[in-house]
Formats: sequence, C-alpha cells, structure tokens
Amino acid sequence: MSDTQIELGLVYLVGAGPGDPGLITLTGAQALRDADVVLHDRLVAAELLKLAENADLVDVGKAPGGAAVSQQQINRMMIDHSRRGRRVVRLKGGDPFVFGRGGEEASALGAAGIPVQLVPGVSSAHAAAAALGIAVTDRRAASAVTVVTGSEGDGDAPPIDWGAVARVGGTIVVMMGWRDFDEIARRLIAAGMPADAPAAAIEQAWTSSQRSVFAPLNQLRARAADLQPPVTVVVGEVTTLATPDIQRNIIGRRVLVTRAATQADSLTQRLRALNAQVVQLPTIEIRPMRDESVDAAVQRLVEGSYDIVAVTSVNGVGLLWDAMRQHGHDARALNNTRVAAIGSETAKALANRGVVADLVPETFTSAALADALTEWGVENRRILLVRALQASRVLRDQLRAAAADVDEIALYDIVTPNADVDALAEFKRGVDLVTLTSPSTARGLCDLAGKLVDLDSLHTVCIGPVTAEAARQLGFRVVATAETHTIDGLVQAVGRYLAGLGPPAAGIRKPE
Repeated sequence: MSDTQIELGLVYLVGAGPGDPGLITLTGAQALRDADVVLHDRLVAAELLKLAENADLVDVGKAPGGAAVSQQQINRMMIDHSRRGRRVVRLKGGDPFVFGRGGEEASALGAAGIPVQLVPGVSSAHAAAAALGIAVTDRRAASAVTVVTGSEGDGDAPPIDWGAVARVGGTIVVMMGWRDFDEIARRLIAAGMPADAPAAAIEQAWTSSQRSVFAPLNQLRARAADLQPPVTVVVGEVTTLATPDIQRNIIGRRVLVTRAATQADSLTQRLRALNAQVVQLPTIEIRPMRDESVDAAVQRLVEGSYDIVAVTSVNGVGLLWDAMRQHGHDARALNNTRVAAIGSETAKALANRGVVADLVPETFTSAALADALTEWGVENRRILLVRALQASRVLRDQLRAAAADVDEIALYDIVTPNADVDALAEFKRGVDLVTLTSPSTARGLCDLAGKLVDLDSLHTVCIGPVTAEAARQLGFRVVATAETHTIDGLVQAVGRYLAGLGPPAAGIRKPE
C-alpha cells in the first residue's frame, strides 16, 4: 500500500451574480478557469461555464418546487472531489450567502475538514432592482431595506413575521416568493402597509429573458401573472424613483456579433458595457496568404522601392508586419516611405508598431483614401496597396487613373467559416439586433443563416456606408449606420437605436 497521501483540493463557493456573466467577480472568474470540476446551479449563464475550459461540468440545479440533486448529495460530491485532490467550484446564482445555502455548504465542508474559500457574488436582492434603475435605498424615500425570502423551507429558522416586516418601513425585497405573493401581499396589507403601495416585479433580471411589471402592491400578482420564477419583488416608494436611464432599455437585448472569432472580443466587451446580451456568431475567418509575389513586393518595400504604402485594414497591418519580420525588418524599414491608412483603427494598429500614419482620410473608405492620395500628387509615384483578396478595386483603379505606378498584394483571404452549432442555435433563439463590421460579415451571415431566417427581419446596424450598402443589397434591414466608422462608433449607434425601442418585450425575440 502506498504511503502517499493525496492533498485535499480547495473548494470555492462562488457567487455567479444575477444573470449577466459580466457581473461575476474577478476572483470568481479565475476560480472557474482553475477548476477541475464545477458543480453549478440551473440558471447559471452558459458563458460563465465556458471559462472552465478544463473542468468537468455537473448540473446540480434545483427546479422550483423540486430538486434534481439533494443538498446532502451536493455536499457529498464536493467532499468526494476534494478528497481526490480536485479543485472544486460550487457555482451558485447571485450571492451564495443571501438565501443561497452557502452557509450550510461551508459548514458541511468545514465539518469534513475540507479547505474552502468563500467568493461572494452580486445578489439579486439589490441587482434585480438596479436592472430597472431602482436603488433599494434612497435618501428621498428609504433609509432601510428589508430582504426576505418567500420560501421559508424546512429549516429551523422561525417563521417570517410579516407584520414586523411591514412596520420596519423603507424598502421590502422579496426573493423566491412569487408563487405565494398574493398571500404575502395580503399579510403585509393586513399589517398596515397601504394596499396601493408602489411595487415592481422583475423576472430573470440581467438576462435576455428579463421582464418586469410595475403595479400597486394589491394588484401586482394579478397584473404580472405571466411572470415565472425566478422573480424578485421590490415594494416601496423607491420604485417610483426608477432612474430614466436610456441604457436600462438595453438590458436583456440580444445583440449579434459577426466578427471573426479572433477579433470579436473588443466589440463584445463594449456591448456588454451597455448591458446588452451578446450572441457571437463568427461569419468570417481570416486566412493569411503568402506567395512569391507577396514576398517580392515586401522585399521591394523594405528596400525602399515604394514611395507610398497604403494599408486598408487592421488585419493587413498585422500580416504586413509578420511578412516584414520574416525578411528581417521592422518599422525602421519604412523610414523613407509614406504610410497611408483607412480608418482610425488601422492607424492605431500602425502606431502600436511604431509608425505614425502620414494620411488617414476623415471618411474611412477606399474612395476617400484614393481622393486624399490624389490630392497629394501621385503621378509616377510607386505605391504598394496592402489588402484582402476580396477588397474593392476602387483604390487601385483611381490611383492608376491618376498615373500612379501601383502594385497590390493580397495578404489574406476572408472566407465563411464552418457554422458553430452552438452559436447558430443561440442565433436561432432570436436576436434584437445584428452588428455588421464589413461587407464580408454581411455576406458571411447571409451564407450561414440566409436559409434559416428572412434577412429583412433582422434589424441591422452597420459600421459604415459601404457595409450598409452591401447589407441592403443582400436583403438585410439596415436600421442604423455608425456616424464614426469605428467599433466605438458602431457601439454608440447600437446604444442609441436600442435605447429608442423602450424596454424589451415579454419573452425572447425570434427572427420573424
């Protein structure tokens, strides 16, 4: 028998937050990345589970009124995995320590001698209200908040004294009490709370399925009969002070990001900052291209044979630098060559590599760059164009018409990737808005989804006029175009458009 003793694995009790995956703490996210096994609740965002790339995922969620796995079984699973030396994350919605049985689980682990780290989460007790612009405490209306559960369960805690709750004053937040809320409201009113006290009910706060109803206390359950658990109820004058923040209308809106998988994060993060629910469906894939003609042109470039090099995209910048490095050169090779770029993002990519673009037209199009270069005077100038295989020939043709000596190299191809089954399924669930960052993303989405939905039913926001025109020709309904043709400009256009729609309609929006 071996004398080797397996070191106990650390168990993290982690709060996932109220629904939006972006509301988990940094510590919680890191625990998921490091986990060997994750025991998660039913309503935890699927995107959070993707952080646990190397972990076994075990759904131990409990449906309302029943239990898929008993609490005792969950405790035993955590203990067993720890004793096998595995790092365990027990991932629970909201905050495990606010009506989440986190204390019970921590006690069970402690009694078994299992090391445990507590990672609180953002609780729906206040976050659900915040999703509607409601602050549960406000000096104008409430200096106290009482949080109660409407599901008292079978523990040893004394029953809730609803009369005492009503007499405290301030704001009352009721969690897990929707099915019995008529009785809860009756008891509060019987204890002296006004029948017409303002109240709000929020279903699945901070998710794409968020719905809400404002109504007097005695009418709330009837007016919001369609809402299904989990529902958080807020009672009190603070509900009349809901912040008229336009971004509240964006919470729960599903926005499709169609950029290449390697480039989607920047747009995704900005949209999440608006509280949008992002669905990623990559509709293009960037495939680098190299051949003898490319190598020959790059060699001429680093030798100083070109007067001007024009780069049309961020992808082009990265791949051009890769090619230059393979020839043993860096930005210093361009000291005697003027550099032109389409778009501020392309100029930024150049700056990150030590090159300040000499020319960036105000309008981020090939035609605008051609006009600007022509004003410089390009007759008999040697110009190298760095582009994608499918790029417009407008820039080349206009420069040649102005008597420039133009070479062009295609450093990459843009293709439609194989459909990601999970991503396509999320798209088919429905989206409120589609974002398109190039004509290629429009064509790619048409290829992937054109047979699944009527493209005219997809409300689309485009990064610029060229993309918008390509989208219209394919049949998309373009509802907005970014004023500034950048990712930030696109996000601003998305925010303005969604804010003007009002709160999301009940249920999930499906492409019609």
